[in-house]
Amino acid sequence: MVTAPASSETTDRASEGNPRRIVVAQELGYCWGVRRALDIIQDAADPQHPIAPIGDIIHNPQVVTRLRSRGVVGAGSVDEADGRGVQRVAITAHGMGPHLAKEAAAHNLELIDTTCPLVTKVQRLAQKLVRQGYFLVVYGDSYHPEVRGVLGWAATSKSVAAKHIEDLPWNAKRGEKGEGKIAPPRKVAVVSQTTKNIDELMKFANALQAMVVPEGGEFRLCNTICEPTSERQNALKRLVHDDQVDLILAIGGRKSSNTARLAEVGNQMGVSSHHIEGIQDIADDWLQDVTVIGLTAGASTPDDVIQEVVDYLVAKGYAPPEGGIRPVDPDYVPAY
Repeated sequence: MVTAPASSETTDRASEGNPRRIVVAQELGYCWGVRRALDIIQDAADPQHPIAPIGDIIHNPQVVTRLRSRGVVGAGSVDEADGRGVQRVAITAHGMGPHLAKEAAAHNLELIDTTCPLVTKVQRLAQKLVRQGYFLVVYGDSYHPEVRGVLGWAATSKSVAAKHIEDLPWNAKRGEKGEGKIAPPRKVAVVSQTTKNIDELMKFANALQAMVVPEGGEFRLCNTICEPTSERQNALKRLVHDDQVDLILAIGGRKSSNTARLAEVGNQMGVSSHHIEGIQDIADDWLQDVTVIGLTAGASTPDDVIQEVVDYLVAKGYAPPEGGIRPVDPDYVPAY
């Protein structure tokens, strides 16, 4: 196991006796699924034979920019990629519906699949639930590629994406009568976008269950929030509890759902928390009267971006985190 580097020896010496310090969550940054996706695309990358991921290969702008120099430039569709003369397209780590493979084949394009296996697991579960006769509710952001992909694999009109009860096509409990009352069907199942907050999922599920179970209704909740997402949220909660953090910076791309959830978790715990892409987003007034800064980072945030934030804060007078950013086990594979 190796450890991501801390700042220089000079800053380490400067940390002695310094009450202003940086602490980092035990779990943060790249998850196994993101590392896997990047390994696949980097192994295949060749500037002479470009690859066009349909969307961002991961939701991190710094990584997307670096990959461009290696011939990996995203496209909005297979048609767009083919129009550019690209011979290879890629499914991003967030997954995609089955239509993409058909479109790639129709254009005689090679297809590279970097879908996270934990997302593939949700896609297959969605298909199974539909076969079992459930109306499928995907808890998540309707615009997110992962959610759209799960709905695509479900391949049924008896499905919907929702993040709030108000997003559902029903407004009444089963058995309720009256003008304008629309009750859910007898069988409803919920799966979640893998990067959501478990507390918010449970609030949503409990409210939906209360609508479904009357009059013999059947409700099933499948917690498909992935382990790395839960680990990062729980690590942040421990950090707040153990280190009396005054400010939390959650580092990750603006499109990163799991980074946004980390900032939400911090704010819910009563600590001022901000979602930032990098040091350019840090406002000086956030640091006023702040002694301990907690850092966390989304599952698609590379170590060097985290380290850049650490170095910036060290230059502002904060002691670097003891032991560097985090341990990294390159051989780790999750038990999915």
